[in-house]
Amino acid sequence: MQFHQRGPFCGHRIVSLPTVVFLLVLSGSATGLPFRCHHSTVNSLLVANCQAQRHKAVPHVDPSVQALLLNFNAFSAILNSSFPPLKSLRMLSLGKQQGGSLLVGERAFRNVSNITFLDLGGNANLTLHRDAFSGLTKLEVLLLDVDGLDEEVLENGYFRDLVSLKRLDLSGNHLRRLRPDPTFQGLKRLTVLQLKLNKIGAVCGDDLQHLRGRHLALLDLSSNRLLSRPACANPFRDITLGTLDISSNSWTVTKAEQFFTAIRGTRIQNLKMQHPGAMGSGFGFSNLKGVSASTFSGLCSSGVVSFDMSHGFLNKLVSFAFSGFPDLQILLLRSNQINRIQNGTFAGLSELRVLDLSDNFLGELYRDALQPLTSSPLFHLILKSNHIGAVQHNALEKLNSLQILDLQDNALSRVPPGKLPALLYLKLGQNRIKDAWGIADLSKNLTHLDLSSNRLSELGSLWGHLGKIPNLLFLNLSRNQLAKCFRVEKGPRQLRELDLSHNNLENIWKADRCVDVFQHLEKLAVLNLSSNALRDLPGSLFRGLVSLQTLDLSANLLLRIPEQVFQSLTSLRTLSLRRNPLTTLSPPAFRPLVQLRSLDLGELSLFCQCNLVHFQGWVQDRTATVRGAETTLRCIRTSPDFAELSLTTFLKNKC
Repeated sequence: MQFHQRGPFCGHRIVSLPTVVFLLVLSGSATGLPFRCHHSTVNSLLVANCQAQRHKAVPHVDPSVQALLLNFNAFSAILNSSFPPLKSLRMLSLGKQQGGSLLVGERAFRNVSNITFLDLGGNANLTLHRDAFSGLTKLEVLLLDVDGLDEEVLENGYFRDLVSLKRLDLSGNHLRRLRPDPTFQGLKRLTVLQLKLNKIGAVCGDDLQHLRGRHLALLDLSSNRLLSRPACANPFRDITLGTLDISSNSWTVTKAEQFFTAIRGTRIQNLKMQHPGAMGSGFGFSNLKGVSASTFSGLCSSGVVSFDMSHGFLNKLVSFAFSGFPDLQILLLRSNQINRIQNGTFAGLSELRVLDLSDNFLGELYRDALQPLTSSPLFHLILKSNHIGAVQHNALEKLNSLQILDLQDNALSRVPPGKLPALLYLKLGQNRIKDAWGIADLSKNLTHLDLSSNRLSELGSLWGHLGKIPNLLFLNLSRNQLAKCFRVEKGPRQLRELDLSHNNLENIWKADRCVDVFQHLEKLAVLNLSSNALRDLPGSLFRGLVSLQTLDLSANLLLRIPEQVFQSLTSLRTLSLRRNPLTTLSPPAFRPLVQLRSLDLGELSLFCQCNLVHFQGWVQDRTATVRGAETTLRCIRTSPDFAELSLTTFLKNKC
């Protein structure tokens, strides 16, 4: 018998998503006893978990087992006699053996020939016989990641019997070239080929001739050493690609342009080019070229729908930079160093629906930057985490299809001007906005508005501006400086959720101002008033909230609950009073809450007094419907020493 020896690989174990899910789901059921497998049923599969038990040979398992986990053991060889007949076995995992090397012999899996999933990954010094996988005609997924393999594994017929193979993972190995042998012509179902973290220097000419006529849903060539040769013919001729991932290669603008020119005409639906090396000069430098109108011109007939060039050094976006993508619908440029967008940068993107420019260095937004997109069906614009402090007049106009605008985490001091009639979701959190003037002019059709973490201070006028948005359903005003209210104006009446947490509403209501702010909110279902320094609740505060189901009053300074304050809350199901200095509780305040299902009374300051027996009785009478009350209810004994006790224990022993 002849074996092909692979060299060692120094690095981290790369675990595929199905393997991770497998391990996470099942790890909790391991017994920890050596040389003993734990059998259980997971998702209707009989699973034998034999992981990390120092096995050197296959242990005894139920003959009807369907999934067998043998990761992190001490196998040194898998031979044709290693497994007993396991005709029901479908999933077999032999990853990361601890013996230093692993030999897989001729027809090693002949007794488990019905498996559809095989994991041999993480065995850094793996030796494969050329006929190791012989007979595995039903195998669909094969993981050989981080196994110390070189390019010969693709060139010597190792996979010729795997006629059902759909996914082959060779990530994290030592492949220097990509030339699948003629036996790949028989692997008609292969659609996913993962080759990231190898040493592939180029893919050229006839290298992939035995994959012609195929559609590959994913070809992952990320983190290699790809460099296009000037005279290189198209390696993807007669191959269509769902996703081509060429991220984290040493691209320059010149080399990238040569590569895209070489593959001209190849149909690619999604192109990923994250961490694109030396493309773009970065901020404050000019020694490297940025993308130009010709960079992606070779892709103009490729039908690219999604392009991801995130996490790079793009600085200035020039005119027609992306004109090579006439079919583009999604453009992701997040986490670059973009600080200038020239007029016409997005020209030619007549199909664009999503544009992500988040985490860049933009300081202003000019009309010319977005003007070419006024004729596109732009649906989602992401500008969060820049430094935008000013938006030019008319910059946000004529984008008539825009429904989601994300301007979170910028430096805006006012609501940006514009007219966006289709806008439904507006995210303006983490800015410096002091009032909501102009919000209705931007869009009267908003349903979701986030103004959290700004500098809003006057509740009355804010309520009036928001009242001009008739269909507003979800409103986040948390973490502002709301501490004033001179007069409540007519506010939004269709709200379903309202977050007013982390403000200073106590300063408003203690002066008996704007206590009717929640009137006419008959449809409100969720109200968050936590962390507002509230010391008391106006008796009529919640009047009219007949649909309210969730009320959060946690982390305030409430000393008591007025008896009539919850009178209107007949639909309330969840109430949190956690982290308030309440010293006593009275049942009458809670009796109107006939639908209550969850009551959080943790971290209160109840004094251990016998008059709490009435509230304890109310809780016990409702244990079938009120969860979380009795288990969290504790009190403080003041004599002879300060000690925290279970309220139930105190009442039983002292009252």
